[in-house]
Amino acid sequence: MKHINLACCLIACLCLSSTIRAEETQANLKIQDVFARYGKKRNVTMVELSNEMLETYGMTHYKSIIIKEDPKALDFTRQCLEADQQGARKIKEVTDRGGVISAYYQLAANNGLNRFILFKVSRKNVITLVYIEGDLDSEDLITILFAGDKNF
Repeated sequence: MKHINLACCLIACLCLSSTIRAEETQANLKIQDVFARYGKKRNVTMVELSNEMLETYGMTHYKSIIIKEDPKALDFTRQCLEADQQGARKIKEVTDRGGVISAYYQLAANNGLNRFILFKVSRKNVITLVYIEGDLDSEDLITILFAGDKNF
C-alpha cells in the first residue's frame, strides 16, 4: 500500500513540475496575459497540446488562442506583442494602417529550447496567437505551418 501511495505521489509531482515548467517558460512573456485574460471568454478558442502530440513535432510547449469579434482584445494583443518582440528575431512582420496584422518572431532560447510567437489578424478581425517552444528550428516550423495551413 505504501508503494502505491509513493508511486502516485511521484507521478503527481512529475505532472505538476512539467505544468509549472511550461507556465514558467511563458510567464516572462506579455502574451501570457492574452491567454490568461481571454482564454475562457465567449467567442474564444484556446488550445494547449498534450505531450504525446508535441513530441511528434519536436515541441515541448504549444498554446494557441483564437479570438473573434473583440477590438479591445486586438489592441491588447498588439501591446503584448510589442513588448515581447523586443530582442526577438523578426522572421516575418506585416503591418497595415499602423498595426501589425501578421507576425512570426523567434525569441531568445530558454533552457536550450527555441521559442516562437505567431500572430495573425484575418480580414474579419479574427485574432490568432500561437506560442511554441521546442527543439525545432525556424525552418522546421515553417514546414509544419505550410503543410497544415497554406493561409498563415
